[in-house]
Amino acid sequence: MRGTGSIPMATRWRWCSLAVLLAATACVTRTSTYFTPTAGQPRLSQDDLRDQSDDYLAIECPRLMGNGSSAMGQARIRVHYDRSGAVQRAEITRGSGDDQIDAVWGALAARLQFDPQAGQTEELRPGILTFGYSCAPGIATTTLQLPQ
Repeated sequence: MRGTGSIPMATRWRWCSLAVLLAATACVTRTSTYFTPTAGQPRLSQDDLRDQSDDYLAIECPRLMGNGSSAMGQARIRVHYDRSGAVQRAEITRGSGDDQIDAVWGALAARLQFDPQAGQTEELRPGILTFGYSCAPGIATTTLQLPQ
């Protein structure tokens, strides 16, 4: 009668697979794109930003809706603003799912002008903006939540 045995390699293979997975994960890099204000362009109030975004959405909503009757998206953008309240840099931290919308929002956020913050001691203060859009036939709306 022939005996059967175990294969000790099975346990080692699992550990080897885990090591390969961890090594591959460690090699993943993230690319960040920063948006900065263009010299000579006027700063935007919150209302101006929403108006310009709404105008852009009116053009893009048919593409965003595709064959559907509506479309929605939301993105988070980290901004850094100076003591005067002028945003100096914007970065998409969570995209809306549409690169074109994100690029427009990043560029608009970089032109945003907040009210000066009393007591701001840092050269640049970070804040998170939450942008949203809603599209339906004949409707293109931008929402904007500001940092606290």
